Amino acid sequence: MLGSSFRVGAEALVAFVMNFAGASIFFAVFLARHDKEASRTKLIGASAIALVLIAAAFALVVQTRFWIYVYDGAIPGAVWLVVGLLAALLWATHRRARARARW
Repeated sequence: MLGSSFRVGAEALVAFVMNFAGASIFFAVFLARHDKEASRTKLIGASAIALVLIAAAFALVVQTRFWIYVYDGAIPGAVWLVVGLLAALLWATHRRARARARW
């Protein structure tokens, strides 16, 4: 039982890292689409890679059946991935604002 718990936890951690990385890339590309030096084909390619990472993360969490139990309720792993998407959006927006402030 202990080995399977570590396996599920490790797979969930990998899924959350893939989700955050993919979402950060996607939101950064989305925010950079109006830059003049941004190539359209590079933006589309980066967006496609980001969406594949996000989809793989959701598939991995659903496959491992990751849940976090809180008192009498349980929060599924997919909900935590959505929270990670929101955190990545805030991170990308913050990075964009800091980059614009330097100009």
